[in-house]
Parts: sequence; structure tokens; C-alpha cells
Amino acid sequence: MPPNSAWKCFIDAGWFRAVGDWHPDAKKFPHGLQPIADEAHAEGMRFGLWVDWAQAALGTEPGALNIRDAKVRDWLTTDLPASWKPDEFKGQTIDIAEPRAKAWALQETDRVVSEYKLDMLEHDGYLVAKGCDATDHPHAAPDPLNRCCYEDAVFEFVQSSNSTDVSYHAAHAYYEIQSNLRHKHPGLLLEICNDDGRMIDFGSAAHGDYFSITDTYDPLSNRRAFYDTSFVLPAATLEAYVERWPIASAANFRYMLRSGMMGWLSIMIDTTSWDAEQHAIAKEEIELYKTRLRPLIRDANLYHISERPDGVHWDGMEYVDTQMRRGVVYAFRGSTASEARHRFMVRGLDATARYQVRYHNHSAVDRSMNGGDLMRDGLEVSLPTSNSSEIIFLEAGERPGQ
Repeated sequence: MPPNSAWKCFIDAGWFRAVGDWHPDAKKFPHGLQPIADEAHAEGMRFGLWVDWAQAALGTEPGALNIRDAKVRDWLTTDLPASWKPDEFKGQTIDIAEPRAKAWALQETDRVVSEYKLDMLEHDGYLVAKGCDATDHPHAAPDPLNRCCYEDAVFEFVQSSNSTDVSYHAAHAYYEIQSNLRHKHPGLLLEICNDDGRMIDFGSAAHGDYFSITDTYDPLSNRRAFYDTSFVLPAATLEAYVERWPIASAANFRYMLRSGMMGWLSIMIDTTSWDAEQHAIAKEEIELYKTRLRPLIRDANLYHISERPDGVHWDGMEYVDTQMRRGVVYAFRGSTASEARHRFMVRGLDATARYQVRYHNHSAVDRSMNGGDLMRDGLEVSLPTSNSSEIIFLEAGERPGQ
């Protein structure tokens, strides 16, 4: 999460002429994407785009990857029946380890970024093939006696004894394509959003800026995905999308927003649907995130101070910056009607220091507590409403002699 990162204007799937044809739909964008990029830049925002660039389909316009084209057919992982049709956003995966396919992907991704004036590129779908029938690609040949096929939506998959080798070569091709983009466009943000957030690995982390960690965006799913992935990857690289969720109170609204605010926040809501109170709350929460939470997310140590969220009981996360001597606890009360208060066993504090404990939403009286006592006895939080939250800031005084 770069310190000077700006809010971004992002266009998701559906902007293109067809799957595998990464040119704007003239009916939706009669003037192309450049005017939108210019307007976003004029407003001080970054401009980003969703592209599933390893997919081929049936587009017939110049530049489209058409599976009936003999050249493209040689890049596919398996032959497709004559009756095959793509979905709205899904086609068939090409093997990007195949040299000509990789050369095309290197050129096409560079074109998309340059021509559409992108500051951010999100890739999605099955970029790294799981298996391949071809005998003339860089991977090992399949074993015809050990072969099976299956289908996921419109994707046709083949697996054999060579499947791991297929993925190995395709993954290295993917890293090369990402490195090429980084070299040619040093300021470009690369969002990794493969396979519903399943392609989260250290290789991808080395070649991208942040991950979309889940394709389900309700508060519980966001917190669960963050809980899981933050054990191994930096919190600042973990993106959660906040989407519409049933709201009965202002407390529920804050709970929804904050469930996506523990890492990289993206809002995926038509905000014109918010009423005046919700707009005011969102403005306050986003300002809190930008000014006080994001610096801790970027620099502080992260502690899992609860069990994995289940949506019923309490769950929480804690950040502690030992250099700045401050931290924050995210506290979430689930749907439980019988547990109005909870004690979180905080960690990482200076046992000898005195901490000012401040409850952002005033769910309790602010107080001064010893760090050792906090870690031994815990931090109590009380919330009267189910599906609600509190943000508790912890700040130590200066060390003696400073």
C-alpha cells in the first residue's frame, strides 16, 4: 500500500466487445476508454481496468482471440466441441507457456495499459493452466492412459500425469508477463484476482501489488478471507470489496464498512443508494481509514486475537506499531443476542508502558491502562447491537528520557 496511493476509478468486467477481445464495446463506450481515463486523472484518481487476458472465445473482430482460429487453437489446453460457447465473462484458457501465446500476452497486456492510459490492471480467471493435452508445448506430454476431463462453468479442463508440469511452466510465463508490465510501466498497480481469489501465492506476491482475496463480499466473508490470508501475506496487500448488505441501523452500516477496512479497501456499491446519514458515516469512516488506520495497516505488526470469524460470536484483529508505540483493535460483535460484551486478549504491547485506551465510538469510557495489565487481563468491549463494531486505539506515552 504505497503511502501516496490515490483512490482509483475502476471499470470491472463487461467493458469489452467480447471475451478474448480486449477492446471497448462501442455501444457502451462510443468514445472509447480514453475520455474516462482523462476524467479520472483530472479528478486526481488512478484509472484501472479488469482484463481476463488468458481467455479465448468466439470474437471475430480484429485482435480477438478466436478458438476457431488455427493459430489460437494451437494455444488452447484442450480441443473444444463444435457446440462450445463462452459465458458473458468466461472463455477458454490458453496455455501462456506456449511461446507464441506468451508473446501475444506480452504484447497485448502492454497495449491495453498504454492505449487505455491505465494506472492499474486487474487480471482474473484461470491464467495458469491446470492441465494441457498438447504434446508440442514446453511442458511434459500427457499420458493418454492417465487422463480425465471435467468442466467448470464453460471451462474445459484436462488432467493427466503432466498437470503439475503444465502449471509450473504456465506460472513462470505469468511471472514473466507481470515483470514485463512492471518494467515498461513502473508506476502501474497490478491487482491479482485469479480464480475467485484462489491464486494467492508468494510468486504472485512478488509480481503484483495486492490481492483480491475473495469473490464473496459480505462482511463475514471479507473478515474470514482476511483472517486466513493475513497469516502469510502482508495485510496491506489484501483487498476486500465492500458490497451492498442488509442494513438495519447505523451500527450495521459501520460493521459492513469496517469488515473491509483491515487491509486494502475497495467500495463496490452504487453510493447514490445511501441516505444522508449513511453518506455522513461513510465520509467519517473513510477519513478514519485514510488518516489513522491505513498507516498502521501498512507498518504495524498484526495479531489474530480471536478465533476465525463465524458471524455469530465476537472476532477481532489487532495492529501494534512498536516504533510509534500505538496500535488499534478492530472489534466485531456477531449475530449473538446473548453476548453483549467480550474480552480480547491483546498482544504485542510494551508491558512497562502506560496506554491511553480510546473507544472511537464511545462504547466505553476512555481510560489509561498498563500494557502488562492489558495483555494479562484483556481489553473489554461492550456493544448493545448485534452485527456491530468498535475501533479501539491504544497509544503509549513516551519512554522515560525521551
